[in-house]
Amino acid sequence: MAMPTSGLPALLTLGRAVFRRLTGLRRAAGPSLRHIDLLSTTLAEKGVSAGVLDSRKVNLKPGMREWHPTGLTIDEGQELTIFTGGDVRVSRLADIRMGPKAVLWFRIGRDGPMRKIVNVNQSIKAERQGELLLALSPPGGGLNEAGDFNPSLVWWGAAGCIRVMTVKWANGAELGLTALLPPDRTGLAKNAVLQHRYPRHAPEAWKYLWTLGEGEIYTAGSGPGHISCHTDRDVGILQIPADFPLDAATQLSWQWCATLLPSSMREDIQPTHDYLSIAVEFDNGLDLTYMWSSELPVDTIFQCPLPWWIERETHWVIRSDPHQLGRWLSEDRNILSDYARAIGGVAPARIVKIWLIANSLFQRGEGKCDYSDIVLRNRESQLAIK
Repeated sequence: MAMPTSGLPALLTLGRAVFRRLTGLRRAAGPSLRHIDLLSTTLAEKGVSAGVLDSRKVNLKPGMREWHPTGLTIDEGQELTIFTGGDVRVSRLADIRMGPKAVLWFRIGRDGPMRKIVNVNQSIKAERQGELLLALSPPGGGLNEAGDFNPSLVWWGAAGCIRVMTVKWANGAELGLTALLPPDRTGLAKNAVLQHRYPRHAPEAWKYLWTLGEGEIYTAGSGPGHISCHTDRDVGILQIPADFPLDAATQLSWQWCATLLPSSMREDIQPTHDYLSIAVEFDNGLDLTYMWSSELPVDTIFQCPLPWWIERETHWVIRSDPHQLGRWLSEDRNILSDYARAIGGVAPARIVKIWLIANSLFQRGEGKCDYSDIVLRNRESQLAIK
């Protein structure tokens, strides 16, 4: 089985990450706290004319692992907008900051479904009546979909603040946000209008891994089986069921075109583990992911450096030539052979899911990639993933 990267390679990569922090080369994780304060002032002055029924401002700190009441109640069918700013600083040394898109969850009512916001400004239509509740949780920190958090996953030493302004509209989000455009000096209203008018939905039959939450990373492309990916300071895993036998003839083939990688450094330590990949999940709970790398040589194999994922995920670099960025490339992998080399031990009997993974969270960059013609096949049958 592959091992996590350690020793001199890890130290050198960490040193480069620290250098970038000291030189201030990284983007902010999202809007600032001051943006929310300025928006709050605008709402106080212009809220009535914009059709604001109610608005509440809430500060959330990393240590808050429970659901926090906002005081804003909403009826079924009403629309509200969630504006966010600030970040959670996970590591001062490596300058790892997580913005609202990665850590902010909401629900309506104590027994309502928990959902992660998909954009720093997001409008929603209430599917039930109740109070809007908010919570911060590390990526993967949910214990179950009922809204409980895993007590073993905590931010040790994390600092910072996520500031949230929630707005309930009298005449819907579209009219309210449009009325806020002229007086708003922060750009938050404009961003919220665009998100409301042009939401990015996952392709049909695909679903985001619930522990990381939904996002606006993946959208249906120009034809059947074509999926576009754009990750921007966030993380998401898109999954689709793919029940298929694993034998000596089982192949996974696909085409992809990566145009922008989210990391310019090797991706095998946590502070720089931003990447694009396609993965196979097996019936034993493990997964093997084929990735692009900015620096690691082709056929580098390593265990995921992230907590919990280290136990189940193995990475295999299959592309790293920058001259191939922007080109459609065809891949064809023998899964059983790759499993034996990368993971070893008793082989699983079946493939159960196909994943698409995009992470740009740690270095706060962007990544873009298109996928098409994903197919599982053996001598007896084939399964086209649409």
